[in-house]
Amino acid sequence: MNSTDSDSTKNNNKDNEKDIHNDNDEKDDRISDAGFNNSKDNNENKKINLNEERKPVDPRFKRLLWSMIVSTRGGINRAKIINFLTESPSNANQLSTQLKMDYKTIIHHLEVLKKNGLVVTENEESYGATYFISPLMEKNYSAFKEIRDKIGKK
Repeated sequence: MNSTDSDSTKNNNKDNEKDIHNDNDEKDDRISDAGFNNSKDNNENKKINLNEERKPVDPRFKRLLWSMIVSTRGGINRAKIINFLTESPSNANQLSTQLKMDYKTIIHHLEVLKKNGLVVTENEESYGATYFISPLMEKNYSAFKEIRDKIGKK
């Protein structure tokens, strides 16, 4: 290696160091300390508030909820599952234990709810898959609460 090659290598290394330094400066400008604040208040603000009223509910979704919860034999169990999943996403075994229902009954209702878009899971084929309420259900949770309250009074 001759001296011109080593000089160009030194210059390239200095350029790379400048690029790395500039990249870090840019990152520092983009990320503030507030983004890393793990205070309880900050986490509470990010939590989805399912109790607040939102836009009017799609009437088709409301009909779906009525048919899934009120018009069928297992509707009360489905309402219990949705209600529990709202508070704590869980797998079928956890639901079975907490709601004191048969495991196969829970699996059946989860399949019905999943087929109708009311619950979702990321790892469908996996044993112990965790279920969540769907984004559609989150968006229209006020309709579920209304129906749940009406059937609870009977």
